[in-house]
Amino acid sequence: MHTMIDIDGGPGGLVAVDLTTHPIPSRPGVLHSCALGPEPDGSGLAFVPSHPFLPETTARALARTAGTRALVICPRLTSPARSRLALAVGLLLAEQRETLSTGPMPVIVSGERPHCSWHIGEITLPHLVSVVTPVGVQLRVIWELLNTEKLPAWLADLRLADPWPVAVAA
Repeated sequence: MHTMIDIDGGPGGLVAVDLTTHPIPSRPGVLHSCALGPEPDGSGLAFVPSHPFLPETTARALARTAGTRALVICPRLTSPARSRLALAVGLLLAEQRETLSTGPMPVIVSGERPHCSWHIGEITLPHLVSVVTPVGVQLRVIWELLNTEKLPAWLADLRLADPWPVAVAA
């Protein structure tokens, strides 16, 4: 099915994505996308089970590994469709940030609001995603788990990507 998404009404506009190719296991874990090369199955993705830890904890640990682009937190009994959408959003955000900032910055996303550890400096950032299919348009929220240390770089990227010209008063 032909699907297009728009994230936060940003400057990129609608982007075509394929949401049907990634199997999501039913156990809790993290879907991991690596920029260093494809996994043995050729998808470029790996599912890392998180038991006995929370998927958020596993995602934080994987975000510190080299070459990580996007991580999708998949809690127990999560919707595979939401996880696939979160993967598409995470990959687009990672690509956007790689082109705007000084280097790659891993993106941790989830189709459900993740547990955040505010006491260690984390926030959850909602992204409003418009999903456009031949059947219609739906709005979804994809959550990003963001460390407050990365907020200055994230805000700088927002300023660089600002599509609206500055009005000049006469």
